[in-house]
Amino acid sequence: MTLQHIVLFSFPRELSAAEATQMRDMVASWPGEIGLMTKCRFGADLTGDRNRGYAYLLYTEFADVATMNAYRAHPVHVKFMDWLAQHDCTPLAFDYLLDEQTVLMPEHGPG
Repeated sequence: MTLQHIVLFSFPRELSAAEATQMRDMVASWPGEIGLMTKCRFGADLTGDRNRGYAYLLYTEFADVATMNAYRAHPVHVKFMDWLAQHDCTPLAFDYLLDEQTVLMPEHGPG
């Protein structure tokens, strides 16, 4: 069973280039520093036209709920959450299981 964890991030003002780089660098460190996810992706919205103020998206997958909870409690993640709070971020998280009810189109490898 795989769990998908998606978070959208909204800030009261546009992040500076340095802040955006700092945020990305923190997330980019997770596969090595936390190491519990099976997938980790992070990006900024391309246009801002339809995002309702949520300018960044984090996409992660975990083996199960217990593994995601261990990630959430990890000191590196807690430090990231503190950084978000310092920047008045409003996160919107959504977690669900990937199973025969939710996977409508299976992933295919390269080729």
